[in-house]
Amino acid sequence: MAASQHMAELRPVTFLVGSLRSTSLNRAAANHARDCFGADASVKVPDLAELPLYNQDLETTGFPAPVADFKSRVERSDMILIFSPEYNYGIPGPLKNALDWLSRPFGAGSLIGKPVGIISVSPSSRGGENVREQLLKTCQILTDRTYGITIGIGGVGDLIDGELPDDDKQSLTSWLEMFTLYAEHSQQR
Repeated sequence: MAASQHMAELRPVTFLVGSLRSTSLNRAAANHARDCFGADASVKVPDLAELPLYNQDLETTGFPAPVADFKSRVERSDMILIFSPEYNYGIPGPLKNALDWLSRPFGAGSLIGKPVGIISVSPSSRGGENVREQLLKTCQILTDRTYGITIGIGGVGDLIDGELPDDDKQSLTSWLEMFTLYAEHSQQR
């Protein structure tokens, strides 16, 4: 089979990682999730730092190139996974900015009809409870296919060789299996 044919058959998935740090707990979770999808998916992790701050004036002249590329990538995805720390009891600025861009134009945002799952890994025992709740509320406005069961992995102090501890990886793997079933079912509606 030609390489281009094989690539076309892969499930397109986009991960939005709320932390810009290369060694963040949530980036490690995204790396594990990418491994879980394996060869069945083409996973993209856009750099949210490349997006300009949301400004409705920019819409009137057309979306800036980084925003247009970002929105297009999300629109071509079969599912979206959000990995986010909790900053000051809420959504990190880069992630909120990305969601604001994805919500535009009003009534025709890029997340409409997309299954969205929410993950937070945190040193806190509460596993990013506040950010998961806020993301759930925001995403439920942007798509009717937000998975209502978020996963919070708390009490993670340090990565082990750049990875989450094994128990936490297993918890995430189990949740990803449930989310994937939900996403497949929601696309059959």
